[in-house]
Amino acid sequence: LIISARNGLIAAAGLTTLAALVLFYLLLARQFEVAYVYEHVSTHLPVLYTISAFWAGEEGSLLLWLWFLSLLTLGVVYSLSQRQKRKQDEQLRQELYPYIWAILGGIQGFIALILLFVHNPFQLLPVTPTEGAGLLPLLENPGMVLHPPTLFLGYAGAAVPFAFALAALLTGRVDRGWLRLARCWNLFAWLALGVGILIGAWWAYVELGWGGYWAWDPVENGSLIPWLVGTAFLHAAVVQERRRSFPRWTLLLASLTFVLCLFATFITRAGVITSDLHGFSSHIQPITYYLLFFMGLSLGIPLYLVAHRENRFPRTMTVNDLLSREAGFLAAMLLLCGTALAVFVGTVFPTVSQLLRGVRTALDTSFYNRAAGPLMVLTVFLMGICPVMLWQRREANSGSEIRLLRRLSVPGMGALLTVLVLVVSGVREAFALVGFGTSVFVLLSTLSDVGRAWLVRRRATGEAPLVALGRLLSRNRSRYGGYLVHLGIVCMAIGVTGSMVYQTERLVSLEPGETVHIGNYILRYEDYVIELVDADPPTYQSKERYAARLSVTKDGRMLATMTAERNNHWLLDNPWVSEVSIRSTLREDLYVILASLDKTGLAAFQILVIPLVVWLWIGGGLMLIGTAIAMSGGCIGREK
Repeated sequence: LIISARNGLIAAAGLTTLAALVLFYLLLARQFEVAYVYEHVSTHLPVLYTISAFWAGEEGSLLLWLWFLSLLTLGVVYSLSQRQKRKQDEQLRQELYPYIWAILGGIQGFIALILLFVHNPFQLLPVTPTEGAGLLPLLENPGMVLHPPTLFLGYAGAAVPFAFALAALLTGRVDRGWLRLARCWNLFAWLALGVGILIGAWWAYVELGWGGYWAWDPVENGSLIPWLVGTAFLHAAVVQERRRSFPRWTLLLASLTFVLCLFATFITRAGVITSDLHGFSSHIQPITYYLLFFMGLSLGIPLYLVAHRENRFPRTMTVNDLLSREAGFLAAMLLLCGTALAVFVGTVFPTVSQLLRGVRTALDTSFYNRAAGPLMVLTVFLMGICPVMLWQRREANSGSEIRLLRRLSVPGMGALLTVLVLVVSGVREAFALVGFGTSVFVLLSTLSDVGRAWLVRRRATGEAPLVALGRLLSRNRSRYGGYLVHLGIVCMAIGVTGSMVYQTERLVSLEPGETVHIGNYILRYEDYVIELVDADPPTYQSKERYAARLSVTKDGRMLATMTAERNNHWLLDNPWVSEVSIRSTLREDLYVILASLDKTGLAAFQILVIPLVVWLWIGGGLMLIGTAIAMSGGCIGREK
């Protein structure tokens, strides 16, 4: 039976891949008799965006989710077979693997059921049109080529740790053994989800023409919530692997992460929670009831089993030392879950208020900044404390308080000095002082911990400085990969702080040849273009293009030529779409929006100088590299 199940999952992956290839072919061949192709492709659409039309709609994105899940399931089948060949964890494998395969197959069956009976991507039209509607112009961006696939890869990846956790509960094997098997899958799902969120933020920044990257929109929040809970799960898994603590946390957080990925799809597709920014359906859709049932099932079964298997959980050490690393990890987990809860409440509050009071009460960004902002700052602050804490011992850690204070003295003084320098420089915003001070604290704490380990190795081995550093990092890749992830988050915190506090903005109207000063920049309006593009046959890509070109100088030196556009796609309900022009440096971004342009050449511009925003994307790159390094070292570290 197990062999048949394995072969069935392999066949399912092959058939789902075939279905995906068929849809790709239909899109590229522009077979407009297929409703999905007609709604998302036109003859004017470039090949790259014709391919990305695969996941532009509900039917295609669900097929993408099923495809990724089937391939990941195939990876699980292969990896477990390899372990079987090496005779590792043989008894645990024999107990868990049939359940893991069954659960992953059941999730695939659920998505396939929706595709067959609710959202079929291969539905035919009664008459074959000669032209398609085309892709929405806002989706014609490299960010949207990468953002949905990466996000759905994270959603599919979250199903794998869920399957391992549920299998452990069903079999009663709730010790840390299942975590050893799921180690790499945990990090993979977390990384894919995080990178998908970051690419979405970049798309919003470069495409929507408002100078921001995060609006606390329900669709944005829907992907952030499972990432926060998944981050808490990773930290719980570290403690359980090393100290055998928090077994209930790991099981429930793995399950909750997957359920919240389903909730993210519920926000996007159900029509219950509306999104002004993303503009998805505002009416209840048939998929709503399927998702509600499956979310209830996926959360209810683990909750019941955790309560039912209470006597199976191993006895663990109580966290009674507030200065221990276990206590630090527990605090981080509580803060991450608290942040996720605050974002969840803000997301569902308008819908709940409408159901209970008949009046839709929306919460603006100030709610999220007050509710989630302080929790996020505390979480980042803890990143600087936890690495220097000791693991709790059964006897008291003698002198741990003094040791902790001594190790935190340099980071603390560095953070205090940073705040003083900022105050002397005229900075008075509390958010900037706290944000930059906390970032410096974590940066110095992380680097000093690496420096101490490096000095210890050099004294013990007598190796050359660079050799000692290289061998230290290579032999503890899980640990130092995690540190690099933390440094990536610090870079992102710096980007968020700078971009939120110190933006400079000007609204100006210019004739060709006129100039405007903003910050240290001088922008000269050179010329403009008004033209028709892809006018016949009319599709979503048909537009009247309005473009204005500006030259940028600084300190008398020519820096760049920037072209901003505002296009009228006359077939759309909201026809005006901006194409901003951005010049990025490590210090700041020059961000130009064309607000209007008339036939005489008179143009209105919105010009912004946004400091440090590029560090958001640099931080995301460091997170990607750090996670890859951690995975190469065993995913969740095993070093002492």
